[in-house]
Amino acid sequence: MADKHALMGSGSINKALAWLAAPAIIGLVIQTLYGLIDSVFVGRGLGDDGVLGLAALAVAFPVSHLLLSAAAGVGVGGSSFISRGFGAADSARVKKGVGNMLIMAFVVGIICTVLGLVFLKPILLVFGATESTMPFAYDYMYWIILGCTFQILTVTINAIVMAEGNSFYSMGMYTISSVTNIILDYIFIFEFGWGIQGAAVATILSQMLSVVILIFYLYKISKLDFGLKWLKFDKPAFLEIGKVGISEFLREGSLAIMFIIVIFNVNLYGDDSSVAIYGLINRIFGFVIIPAMGVVQGMIPLTGYNYGAKNYERVRKILKTASIWAIAISFVLGALTYIFTAELFSLFMTDTALIDEAVIAYWIADLSIPIVAFQIVGSAFMQALGQARASFILALIRQFSIIPVLAIIPYFMGLMGVWVAFPIADVLATAITLWFVWRQLKSLKKEEKMHAVYDKNPAAF
Repeated sequence: MADKHALMGSGSINKALAWLAAPAIIGLVIQTLYGLIDSVFVGRGLGDDGVLGLAALAVAFPVSHLLLSAAAGVGVGGSSFISRGFGAADSARVKKGVGNMLIMAFVVGIICTVLGLVFLKPILLVFGATESTMPFAYDYMYWIILGCTFQILTVTINAIVMAEGNSFYSMGMYTISSVTNIILDYIFIFEFGWGIQGAAVATILSQMLSVVILIFYLYKISKLDFGLKWLKFDKPAFLEIGKVGISEFLREGSLAIMFIIVIFNVNLYGDDSSVAIYGLINRIFGFVIIPAMGVVQGMIPLTGYNYGAKNYERVRKILKTASIWAIAISFVLGALTYIFTAELFSLFMTDTALIDEAVIAYWIADLSIPIVAFQIVGSAFMQALGQARASFILALIRQFSIIPVLAIIPYFMGLMGVWVAFPIADVLATAITLWFVWRQLKSLKKEEKMHAVYDKNPAAF
């Protein structure tokens, strides 16, 4: 424990970041890689309908993201509740938190399943499904929604694992479930011929496996001495978890609005194949930017620890180091995808004309990868310093800055304007982030001077 505190407070920042971020980066990369391979299998396994299958996945993605946002809401709300219990050595609070997290996961899962199945077709129409892609999107999302409770339970119980500090167990769980998903994808799509439904069933079965692995943790590895008796409804705990959870759900779920608007524009100026290209651009971009998101997973606790210790100079160095890491990794990965763009898209589709179109679209849309990495770091930096409002605003700006650009550029440039809108929006969002971070650094400098004066003459205060 002493070594851990020394590393956090005075050790090498590079070493501390690596120690904190590595499990998150590996876990996130594995999950994102699974999404890419899933798309490869759908694009290749559906034959002549491969492009329609890829377009259906693009339409289904924001719906899946809403489900993930609901799961994240339960996980973040519960994690916040029980982490304070751990910090205060309040075992009663921890028990209430864990029990009510699981109760909430079941409740949210049932609500999402019922509403999702009843309103699935209207939801998919809103998210951009066309007459051609609706059958594929419906077949895929039907199974995903049917089993979404397992996804919500996975995220919820994993939040408990992370709150106990067992990030490597979490990474192992996601690795096993992702590899299982990939294997089942191949079997169900290519061997059984289940098409896009096979991809969905494989996802649900792998999430069921995740729940089994996590329940094993609760009973056999966790120090919580978990039992079914913990599943006791406590109104104050339930409401406190829900309050934080709703905020996280709105923060993450708002991204779905951006997807609706983008897909609407892609459909307006393009066709189903254009939607498929947009979906693949999203997948590849997600893989490239994931390491930056992993870096901030390490940066947030490291920054918070040193800010709490009034170690202001180290806080500034952490921001600088994390920014360099995120930008450098994103630049290298982005450069590789630019060099091998045609080869990447040929993994998903065989039509050479469509591949050429996808290459140009990707080169334009993802031109700003390195500055997006800084935008992510800047938003996380504000969060780490307790500037929740500023962090929330920056998260929304990153998601919604594209909307006014989409209202103007595509009108003059058509589909090409949709792709051009992405780097323009990223530049706008990053400029605003720079301003927020600059102001926060100035505020940090003033705070540092005040504490220096206080340390010299406490009586003056």
